[in-house]
Amino acid sequence: MKLIKITNKGSIHFRLTDGRLGVCYESGYIRVSVKGIDNRLYQINKQIKVITKLSYFYKRQLITNCVDRVQCLLNFDNSNCQLKPYEYNTRYGR
Repeated sequence: MKLIKITNKGSIHFRLTDGRLGVCYESGYIRVSVKGIDNRLYQINKQIKVITKLSYFYKRQLITNCVDRVQCLLNFDNSNCQLKPYEYNTRYGR
């Protein structure tokens, strides 16, 4: 995971190990791009189920601390973006 840029609004952009884009926003959201498409992002924040009297809905858990947002994105990178053993080219290395 490599730091690409920090925007004027405080968003931190990273390039993940598999080439996707990861962004940590000041608002508390963390988003990751779809493989192969950098302009389409999805949220990786945890969902919380909120139950009301008549129904329920889901709400995203916001991470207010910058260090915790970067750590969450790093955990996502370590668990989901590493090369699988069958993706290695055994003849020439990676």
